[in-house]
Amino acid sequence: MISREGFAGTTMRMVAEEAGVSTGMLNHYFANRQDLLQQALVFVSERAQARMRAAIEDVPAGRGRLAALLDSALEEGQEVDETWRVWINAYGEAVRLAGLRHTIESRLISWYELLDKALEGLVSAERNGEIPWAWRLDAILNGLTLQALTSEAALDSKRIRDEVIRTLLGES
Repeated sequence: MISREGFAGTTMRMVAEEAGVSTGMLNHYFANRQDLLQQALVFVSERAQARMRAAIEDVPAGRGRLAALLDSALEEGQEVDETWRVWINAYGEAVRLAGLRHTIESRLISWYELLDKALEGLVSAERNGEIPWAWRLDAILNGLTLQALTSEAALDSKRIRDEVIRTLLGES
């Protein structure tokens, strides 16, 4: 899972330094920070969703499929760290940037479909007006991951996965 050290705000300068290019080069390809963040969000979300889709592809519906999705979403490594960093930055910037909210919303459609697939056979059908199960799963996962990243809480990937499952399925 993403380390606290990786949870830094991203600026054009920082991105340029990390990529080993000039800020002028970035400005040639990206109109501004919002454009860079939108394109990064599309890239990391497509990459992450492909990885998670593959992780659950042959897993029968049920708890094992949900655990496989969560393990893929929380696994250790640079790719997962990058995904969390971009999403966290995007959510923060979307508070003031309407165009970014549109990009987030479009990326969430396929994410919620993936979560629905992971939840098959585990949750009851939603009644009219209820918050969708995929939204609930997303909120619990994001909330615990943010808690792990921004506090001294003893939360690792396994504990987050187990707590998400327990909470979502109403287990004691």
